[in-house]
Amino acid sequence: MSKTLIVLGAFLTLTLASSVKADPIEITSGSLSVTGFGGPHFNLFGDNFSVFGGGEPGSTAAAQCFPCVSGNVIGLSGFYAGGSTLGGGVITFNGQTFSNVVYAGVFQFSASAVIPAALTNVTITAPFTFTGFIRGCPFHGGPPDCSENDAVFSTQLVGHGLVTVNLNFFGNVNANGNSLYFFNNLTYNFQSAEVPEPMSITLLSAGLMGLGAKWKFAKKRRL
Repeated sequence: MSKTLIVLGAFLTLTLASSVKADPIEITSGSLSVTGFGGPHFNLFGDNFSVFGGGEPGSTAAAQCFPCVSGNVIGLSGFYAGGSTLGGGVITFNGQTFSNVVYAGVFQFSASAVIPAALTNVTITAPFTFTGFIRGCPFHGGPPDCSENDAVFSTQLVGHGLVTVNLNFFGNVNANGNSLYFFNNLTYNFQSAEVPEPMSITLLSAGLMGLGAKWKFAKKRRL
């Protein structure tokens, strides 16, 4: 019996360790920004994790319209892969800090909003969701590259927050009277998940206790 328990315990330990290792890091603060047709610049923070970097143009799809027309839905999604890298910088991961590293991976954002009508520049804010993967490698000089065999770290990422995009007014409207804009800049600002306030938890507990007492009283009456 004891041998069975030992084997079962070892199996559960390995299973739990694998699942913990596979869990993505949640980005709870920081931002990623893009100006014009340039590459993204980012500073992302999570539990025992931070990364600074960017600069590679890569594959981007921010503010998917040209011209942007009032009344239409604007795509605020973004896909940033940076070719072979996501630029380079400094990262802290599992208590270790790596400097002068290059990044490979993918950052993918999902968001959209309706373009308002105005005769001036406009700012639009909308919620976004984020998934990604990042790998870091030492920079050895030459063209930046980060292969899996050279990686000093790699992790999956998730998050959410609010995206803000600034559109510049063209100075005219189309034949239908819609305002026309072009993309200026965009920033994804990450937020942490909301934690219930102590008072909310107390009220919830009190409500559950009240329901339990009511059910118990009703049961006694039926008996």
